[in-house]
Amino acid sequence: MKKSIKYAGIAAATLLAVAPVAAPVVSQAAGTDTTVNTPASEFTNAKNKFAGQFTDKDAVSANVYAKLKLGQNAAVKTSEFNNANAAVIGSPLSNNDGKNYLGTLDRKNVTAYMTATDAKGNVYDGTTNHTSANLNAAINADDSMLPVTFTVYAKDTDINGNGTTFKQVAQFKLNKSDEGTELKTINAKFTTPISVAKNSKTALTQLVSSTNVALTDQDGEAVSTTGTTIGKGFYRTYKAAMDAAASTDVHADGTLGTDITGGEFKTAGTYYQLVNFTAGSDTKLAKFITNYEGDPSSYTVLVNGKKASAGYDFTTSRATISFVRAINVSDSEAEWTTTDTKGVVTTKADHAYYTLKDDEGNAVTNRALAKNTAWKTNAVRVDQNGNKQYRVGGSEWIDANDVTFSDKATDNNNGEGAYTDVKALNGKVVTAGPSGFVYPLFDDNGKQVTNRAVAGDTAWYTDKSAVNAEGTTVYHVATGEWLQGNNVTYSAY
Repeated sequence: MKKSIKYAGIAAATLLAVAPVAAPVVSQAAGTDTTVNTPASEFTNAKNKFAGQFTDKDAVSANVYAKLKLGQNAAVKTSEFNNANAAVIGSPLSNNDGKNYLGTLDRKNVTAYMTATDAKGNVYDGTTNHTSANLNAAINADDSMLPVTFTVYAKDTDINGNGTTFKQVAQFKLNKSDEGTELKTINAKFTTPISVAKNSKTALTQLVSSTNVALTDQDGEAVSTTGTTIGKGFYRTYKAAMDAAASTDVHADGTLGTDITGGEFKTAGTYYQLVNFTAGSDTKLAKFITNYEGDPSSYTVLVNGKKASAGYDFTTSRATISFVRAINVSDSEAEWTTTDTKGVVTTKADHAYYTLKDDEGNAVTNRALAKNTAWKTNAVRVDQNGNKQYRVGGSEWIDANDVTFSDKATDNNNGEGAYTDVKALNGKVVTAGPSGFVYPLFDDNGKQVTNRAVAGDTAWYTDKSAVNAEGTTVYHVATGEWLQGNNVTYSAY
């Protein structure tokens, strides 16, 4: 059989070489794929084009969502899927692209379906009371159901059209439209006052502020601007800053004489700085500023959630609304400015260990943190040159460049939920005497173990120490069991 196939192939090649125009036409059975030789790259491109058309879109008020195809029972070929769900496809393929890419997928037996989840968590998957008609009714009755999140699934087939599983290929949102919604309230959010040490760099007030400034509308949504800037100039009084906001005069560093020289705060006290939000032409913010100047009683300006007064808390000029914030420069010349924080820092993986610093900034010689380990932190400090460190022990700090910070209140190291400042050890603890005494054990949550204890004058191996909620050092002596440090003496091996 193999010989006949090989011979037939040679014969066909000979015929084509001699007379290609007269090559016979091979008929195919009805329903077979007329492009069985579709390149894999073309098939993959078609799948990517299908998935790429699902982008976020604003909802409309018309009842256009009642006939969407939802749920796996409504899975259809991709061309039919697009036709049925055109109302929510954010970037639909053009007619020619649709015929090309969707046609390729149709011929490869690719089908698709989608589900929807509204803003209140209701799922619409085509089952009873969870149909597209129910979704449409919910949207039109209450726009708080928006945004609706759609998830698209496509049958995962190979180049020959074989495959029965569905995989998620896209997810997009139908958002609440803000068309026609007038901007009536703006809320300027920024940190004030900012506290820094004497001799600290004025540039720090730029760096810190850039991540803590926002402008939102009455619904808490961001208001677009062409620029949010922190003024480089500093003013001795609040009024001087407000006056400067309404004029073309912008003080640069050094205009305050010896108070600020060389880009550093040399004199303790309170300085003032501008926070500016600039509107683009024909934007909601530009219209808000114009409307406010014409009828201030109908519009509201907030600063950090509290109602602001024009001319005192803010001023408008040339499509810009400006606010003033305070910078408190302490009389201390301490190297570090420390603030409370709460979160977890995780060491990076570039090195096996990372050096710690003490309160004075000196390297800790007998301890370091291993790579890829997580540690609770309760404080962060920044020096006048912008260097940042997180506190991971009573008097131990690690450079911010050596860790990643998360503000999520996750447990520290190995899940000891009640303990902080977990340290790796290799040593033993010996319980206090006399031998007739017993000393309680505590579990990983800091609770006393009721069915076990250890005798006095006994030694136990320990691989780590920690600090409990009362600030007492505890030593790990068995899986899920800890001894309190005031009952033992520790020595390293």
